[in-house]
Amino acid sequence: MKRFLILLAGLGTLVLAAAQQSASYDPQAAERERVRIEAERRQALERYGQEEADCYQRFAVNDCLSEMRKRRRVALEELRRQEIILSDERRAALAAEKIRRTDAQAAERASALAQEQREAAQKADQERQQRARQRQATQTAPGPAVAASAPARPASAAASAAAAEAAQRAALQRAYEERQRQAEERRKERERAQSGKVPGTSRPLPVPP
Repeated sequence: MKRFLILLAGLGTLVLAAAQQSASYDPQAAERERVRIEAERRQALERYGQEEADCYQRFAVNDCLSEMRKRRRVALEELRRQEIILSDERRAALAAEKIRRTDAQAAERASALAQEQREAAQKADQERQQRARQRQATQTAPGPAVAASAPARPASAAASAAAAEAAQRAALQRAYEERQRQAEERRKERERAQSGKVPGTSRPLPVPP
């Protein structure tokens, strides 16, 4: 039981972390960022395209083109870096949502399994108590009542169980008869004591002439 409680607590922590990570990602805000990046990329390409055309009008064409291309590369790389960040955030949000769903399902299954084990343990305990009551009734009930109150036993042990019960009934019967005999003897002794007669000491009456 303790293992399941620990498992449920761990799954709850994972679900909470995944939910927080998923909640931090805003799809609408991410889409606005993508639109902005794409717009800035078009503007940069137009601007640097115009600058490239201007370079051909100058005396130092190669130097102008080299400088322009360097600045264009830096600007486009920055926009690409921002796109990568958005893509990573989206993948992380999707992965967190998947983890959250998976962990929620696992927590539900673990909870159901824990409930089944609790119910099984309760049922087993009730069966043990029932068997204990049946054994107690078998030990205390005399005569034929022993067989009626005896708990059900497997078929493989039927012969030995019947022999044990027969022996127990015989022992109980002998004990019962012995108590009856002792009680009868005590009753006779009390009667003799009350009548003042002692066996073997009374004399016969005289015979008339």
